[in-house]
Amino acid sequence: MRVLWTGTFDPDFSRNRKLARLMDLSGIRWRVIRENVWASDRITLASRPSILVAVKALVGYPKLLIRLLMAPAPDLYLVSYPGWLDVPVVRLVASLKRKPLVFDPFLSLFDTMISDRGLHGEKSIVARLAAAADRWSLRLSDVVIADTEPQLAFYRQTAGALRSDGAVIAVGADDELFTPRSAQISEADLVLYYGKLIPLHGVGTIVEAAALVEPEGIRTVMIGDGPDRHVVEDAIGRTGVGVEQHGMIPIEELPEHLARAGICLGVFGESEKAGRVIPHKAYEAMATRRPVITREGPAVSSMFSEDEMVTVPPGDPVALANAIRSLAMDTDRRRRIADAGYEAYRSRFHEIPLAAGLLEVFVSALGSRDLPRL
Repeated sequence: MRVLWTGTFDPDFSRNRKLARLMDLSGIRWRVIRENVWASDRITLASRPSILVAVKALVGYPKLLIRLLMAPAPDLYLVSYPGWLDVPVVRLVASLKRKPLVFDPFLSLFDTMISDRGLHGEKSIVARLAAAADRWSLRLSDVVIADTEPQLAFYRQTAGALRSDGAVIAVGADDELFTPRSAQISEADLVLYYGKLIPLHGVGTIVEAAALVEPEGIRTVMIGDGPDRHVVEDAIGRTGVGVEQHGMIPIEELPEHLARAGICLGVFGESEKAGRVIPHKAYEAMATRRPVITREGPAVSSMFSEDEMVTVPPGDPVALANAIRSLAMDTDRRRRIADAGYEAYRSRFHEIPLAAGLLEVFVSALGSRDLPRL
């Protein structure tokens, strides 16, 4: 199978790195035609576009179109994050060459920029443009990939109708990097959070829960940075909790922190989006055999049992503190959840089953079942 991965995607973005890895594992032959248009913080950029980026887009998209028209036709075209504006261009070429287009948006532009981060009002021009970009990129794609079933259902609702049923490929983890470290013993009283400090993650809830369990000797480490850093600092100032803070660190250093942690945290934001996703950090903790606490929601309930992951209501620091306290004090339960989560990860979310799932998505897009599988 020949796949042409195209658009303005960021090859270093975690979801895109995973797609490359899964295609390699599944034996798919893929090549890239890409134009570099966007900066690293695409959500902020989409909210407040600069003249420079507008010029790059005006030059980049016609160039992309010409390159695609001149290139040999693949079996299918793949567009990935941040591909909302890429899809119409690739759709034109795919239609001319009578090939399917598979789109993995990773997230909704409107949902992230407006509903989750509140960067603009819901009736603003920016919001309307973001909603239109979501709707038409989804509608124009032959197959849409999501990372959870609730997120796929949201895409269907956003588009009004998709051209096919769509597919779910979980985000998973880097299986070469995130593995159990049997030589290092975790510290039962050490709680770890890492990731971007954004509303989706509910970092204020984490700090307030840390303050409730700190008198019992339970320590909290937070690694990351982002627009909600002030929320963390305000909560620390208000509660006086001694959270150990670190900025962003190289991903290669994260397994060492996971190995030390007795409990790992997911997301606790109160938005609908937060309930539809399962973050990388949850899979990475399970891959290293660490117990995870995250917010309850349709994504978790559709993909995990209560024996595999601990859930609490969103935005509830008391419930989170109780869950942390319970796990920290119960060695056997902590081990059972870690083991069950690890087994769930190995059987359903390891790179091998995910690669097989991605190959099946591509085969389905081609309308054929004759290609070899893993």
